[in-house]
Amino acid sequence: MKIMKKRVAVLLSIMVLSTALSYAKTKQIWKNIKVEVKANHPVETTQSLQLQTNGFQLLKITLSNKGKLPLTIEKIAVNIPLEGQLAENLDMVYGGSCMGRTPMLKQKISSPTKQSWSHMYEMLRLSDGQYVFAGSTSWRIFLPNFTQKKDAFEVWSDGEGKQLKPGQTIQYEQIVLKSSTNWLELLEQFGTAIAAENNITKLKPADYKGWATWDYYGRVFTPKDIYGNMDQLNKLAPEANMIQIDGGWWTERGDYKTLRPDLLPGGLKEIVSRITAEGKTPGVHFDGFRGDEASEVYKAHPEYFLHDQDGKLIVEENEKSDKVMHYIYFDYSHPGARAHIADCIKNMKDNWGIRYFKVDFMRYGLENDLKLRNKNVKSIKAYDPTITGVERFRLGMKTMREAMGDDTYFLGCSAVFGPCIGFVDGMRTGGDIHPSYKAFPERCLANLSNFYLSGKVFNGDADYLVFREAIDEDATVSKEEVKNGGSMTFNEAQMWADFNKLYGTARLHSDNLMTIRPERKALVKEVFEFPAMEETVPLDFWKHGTDKLDGFELLLARKDKDIYLGVFNWGDQPKDYAVQAFGIANPIYLEGRHSQIVKYEGKKSFDELCENLKSL
Repeated sequence: MKIMKKRVAVLLSIMVLSTALSYAKTKQIWKNIKVEVKANHPVETTQSLQLQTNGFQLLKITLSNKGKLPLTIEKIAVNIPLEGQLAENLDMVYGGSCMGRTPMLKQKISSPTKQSWSHMYEMLRLSDGQYVFAGSTSWRIFLPNFTQKKDAFEVWSDGEGKQLKPGQTIQYEQIVLKSSTNWLELLEQFGTAIAAENNITKLKPADYKGWATWDYYGRVFTPKDIYGNMDQLNKLAPEANMIQIDGGWWTERGDYKTLRPDLLPGGLKEIVSRITAEGKTPGVHFDGFRGDEASEVYKAHPEYFLHDQDGKLIVEENEKSDKVMHYIYFDYSHPGARAHIADCIKNMKDNWGIRYFKVDFMRYGLENDLKLRNKNVKSIKAYDPTITGVERFRLGMKTMREAMGDDTYFLGCSAVFGPCIGFVDGMRTGGDIHPSYKAFPERCLANLSNFYLSGKVFNGDADYLVFREAIDEDATVSKEEVKNGGSMTFNEAQMWADFNKLYGTARLHSDNLMTIRPERKALVKEVFEFPAMEETVPLDFWKHGTDKLDGFELLLARKDKDIYLGVFNWGDQPKDYAVQAFGIANPIYLEGRHSQIVKYEGKKSFDELCENLKSL
């Protein structure tokens, strides 16, 4: 019996905005804002609203200790009332906060969950076509949490034990407020405001094409593996310009000047010499915020690491396929810890020749994520008890950036975005990719929901090009559960290739080029030859993000004056996509798990197409 597939017609609100929605019926008036601070002694607060040239209202809040004794802040809460009673069916978007764990979330305000918050922003869509917005442009002392409480925006922060001396005054983070009839313009302006607040004027170019060890080999690789893949890369794409050596090259986490015995005698210096001899940029990965209990740096300097409320070293045991880890956490409030990581980085740069640094697991430099992984930790004892975990994190970031110098590239990974801004050149904006399809829609949502940051605040990075099936693997493939036994069909691999054509400027392949089949290998070259986009917009922003697997389907991207439309059917059923506003008369038909990229041949500008195609 022949089974007919159900064909779904999809109309993505791709009509020119109606005149009725061009003007909002009401404009939000920000008043009766309340600031409450919980501390062991009274904290005096002031607040003011300042209209900025970009139309944002800047909410400036100061916290002062007018007493005679030092005080410790436990919590800060800012209540920002919204005009009128909010209908229960209104949509709220919470912006993505980190690489993979907290992607953008869209939900009804009547149905909040534990995920109803953001460190970046919240945006409410009113019934009259108005969008009401609150966001932060700084993360210097505290981590703002944007959420909703009845008919108000609420912004709160854990005080993390921040101490104020008698007479001391500090500023809370820079909160911006705005109402608008255009959500896309609002988010673009927000990204520009973040860049300005953090003195970001020009991003480093990141048109990298190359290969990395991680997704195929994990922590277990040899120079022979690297050289074999380099030889294949040179045959496939002579224009390739990057080789990245990922995690596992060190003896123990934190001991970043010593190497595994099987990488000796030449070590990374010898590998880097071959990379640079071929005219490529050598990159290296390391864990910037954790060490291991077995490390020499810990044995010599236990004071460089964080301890719990009882004075015990904080240790997290984690069993991997090749090793049992005992993670410990650098205390970058200690000058010795900062000197250690600076010395390691300078050695990588000056002695080994590294010019591209991928610093991973950055979230564990912040108290929230450390405590999530170590439930017995109620409070943290650091060398400097007067500062917050955010300040401690930024001391580490400042040290790393200065040690790297301005002539290298700094990619942040596994990070909470805010506190990294102003230090990194690039940022992984979605979770790790694996050789299976199930995570693709999730990676699409996570990466593209941060479109307003990419190209303004940092270069967005979608992760590696991975296209293999199990038949493309040999005995050297990583034994990690998510890395072997690849199940990606060719059309699924094509979807990930198409996505990487439209988002991200660094394209690094991470299968085994010596074993992958020719048709899969050809996808690598296909992505390399496609121009890296300057900006990408998810046109159906308000139609997705209801959960982490609800990825965007309609993307508009631009390189100079060339404009491309990407259509992605992440589901299993066929769909028709009506895109007449793009100049295509007939709907685009896609089978489930298929994608298509179309180049624009009309005369409209990118901004005009965004306005005509975007969802309301």
